[in-house]
Amino acid sequence: MTAESDKFEKFGQEWWNPAGRLFSLHRINPLRFGYFSSRAGELKGKRALDIGCGGGLLAEEFARAGACVTGIDLSLVAIEAARKHAGESGLEINYMVSSPSLLVKQSPGAFDIIVCAEVLEHVDDLEGFLRDSLSMLKSGGLFFFGTINRTLKARVLAIFVAEDVLGMVPRGTHDFKRFVRPSALKKILEDNNAEVMELKGMSYDPLRLEFRLSGDTSVNYLGY
Repeated sequence: MTAESDKFEKFGQEWWNPAGRLFSLHRINPLRFGYFSSRAGELKGKRALDIGCGGGLLAEEFARAGACVTGIDLSLVAIEAARKHAGESGLEINYMVSSPSLLVKQSPGAFDIIVCAEVLEHVDDLEGFLRDSLSMLKSGGLFFFGTINRTLKARVLAIFVAEDVLGMVPRGTHDFKRFVRPSALKKILEDNNAEVMELKGMSYDPLRLEFRLSGDTSVNYLGY
């Protein structure tokens, strides 16, 4: 358990409350899964790893699409919530309290798809985290990510507006110093023999109260 993962211990079953403190995750989940799955192609039978799976929102989408899913998180509370909901949903997902540095020892090159969404901005050692994560990817496999850019605009919108004004995420969730510039992420990925195929922005439309894909990566961005 780290100080960052400890933030999510208090959510418990709120992971699956679309009107609770994590409602913004429910808002973006269809968008991010739609993007990831459109780039992944046929998911049936693919081995997928969701790193930092939380309560299992993304993991369940991949499982419903036919993937053989493993979800890992450092929070026992989150994993227990994920297991409970998967059972209630009739889904078989292999959930574990673990981290890339632990799992890589038993699963090198094991996965066709690895997903790391809304996690990179909470990692202490980004280079080591990505190295271990990518080591679990099969040759030719796909690594999907979603995170927050380290810009002044992101600091204002993702922390001040989203946390302090609108309450879209609980206060204290994000630390600006941990936000990740696309250029820094690209370099680490390339240093680990992973080619960045695409970057897309994920922008909030205040009129429709929803997120949409865009060309603006200055705050939230996705890619693979």
